[in-house]
Amino acid sequence: MGQREVQPAQGSNVDLLASIAPAAFKAAMRRMAATVSVITSGSGGLFNGMTATAVCSVSADPPSLLIVVNRANRSHALIERSGAYTVNVLSAEQERLATHFASTPVEPFADVPYSLGSNHCPIIEHCTSYFACLVEQQTGFGTHSIFIGRVVASGSSDSLPLLHQDGKFRS
Repeated sequence: MGQREVQPAQGSNVDLLASIAPAAFKAAMRRMAATVSVITSGSGGLFNGMTATAVCSVSADPPSLLIVVNRANRSHALIERSGAYTVNVLSAEQERLATHFASTPVEPFADVPYSLGSNHCPIIEHCTSYFACLVEQQTGFGTHSIFIGRVVASGSSDSLPLLHQDGKFRS
């Protein structure tokens, strides 16, 4: 799929090269509610998890999700090396796990119950859903990489998801 240049409407004063300030962008984004997920990865016996809200479905045919990962995050190298990740959508009762994986614990899964999925990435117990993915495409943008993964396994429960909006966890 090729990229196309978008032209402003005739008579528009929009400067397509301008961007808003990062602080203004972050302030507006905080108003968007998002489900909270832990992206898990593994390679060579090392496992990591990172809390994320930058998760999006791409297609139902083939089933695919995208995630956005900072290149400085430990998970980035593991996902690149293994070509796999799992999106664990946290339940409303798993706020502690969101906080845990938002930090950088030395042993991320020491006290976290999980099983290994078919893609060799951890599936966290009691999540509202999970999606085991194999990387199909990676694109860099700014300080992050966008990984598009083909979903090879999934599961779900009836529990409500944990949400994040305006700097607070919600359900």
